[in-house]
Amino acid sequence: MVYFFVFILCVCSFFSFSKAVAVNNGARSQQFPFPDRLNKLVDDYILDSHNVATATEGSQTLLDCRNNVTKKVFRKFRQAKYRWIHNGMLFKVDKDRMRYNGRRILFLKVRPSDSGSYMCQIEYEPFLVKTVAVFALLVFPENPPPKVVHYGRKFCLQCNSAAIGHVYFYTKRNWMIDDIYYAFDQDIPAKSINEDCIDFATTTMSGDWTCVTTQEYTQKQWSTAFYRIKVTSKPPVVGNLWLFISDNVILMVILILGVVLFFVSLLVAKLKRKQKTAVVGPPPETAPLVNSENKI
Repeated sequence: MVYFFVFILCVCSFFSFSKAVAVNNGARSQQFPFPDRLNKLVDDYILDSHNVATATEGSQTLLDCRNNVTKKVFRKFRQAKYRWIHNGMLFKVDKDRMRYNGRRILFLKVRPSDSGSYMCQIEYEPFLVKTVAVFALLVFPENPPPKVVHYGRKFCLQCNSAAIGHVYFYTKRNWMIDDIYYAFDQDIPAKSINEDCIDFATTTMSGDWTCVTTQEYTQKQWSTAFYRIKVTSKPPVVGNLWLFISDNVILMVILILGVVLFFVSLLVAKLKRKQKTAVVGPPPETAPLVNSENKI
């Protein structure tokens, strides 16, 4: 009986503690919400801003998130801290060639892999973040190695514009070839995280490809990716045949198996007919009929 009362007491204590924690958390959330006025200031700043940077490989580049709006956020939330998102992933600092103090990133020597979209966020409460700035960085390689694509093949490129598309409305992207014309007839939604694919490569597609995101009504542009594409010459007929086979290996295997099974079935049917003929044997010979009227 004593154990039963102890058990009941423990259960009641547990529920009381849980309720107290929930009330505490609720009180804290109500005590430190993100103010509507400050939220509007941040959103308006982002929509009005246009943070773009281009650099050559090996040069020095700075991305600075601190501004009058972020100062107000930190005055409201003293425990807040910065964090950066690069191409959808948490930003990793390379201490050998970067200087990072939270609010800014100083690239001592930028690399092409640093290209893309950057989101500067403030974690004003544990696990509660607010995006306060978006940057686009495009790094041009000194001697870009070409991405070789065989004529007629499919190839895909990654733009990394999703962050821009999620923050800025009415934004679409396309790939500009040699700063002359766009690769796709129809623009692609900037918030898409998928690669952009060309189904059939031609020699006219050789050149420098730059992914450009454009906001329709403001005509703001962000460049986030660069590739040098080299499409090989059109192969002869035999080459086209081999290209088709290599691109459709599974289909060719199925086709070959189908042909083999067809001939095997014909062979099996022929063997069965021969075996049946051997078992039954030839038909018996019948004696010629003699007409009784011809007998003498």
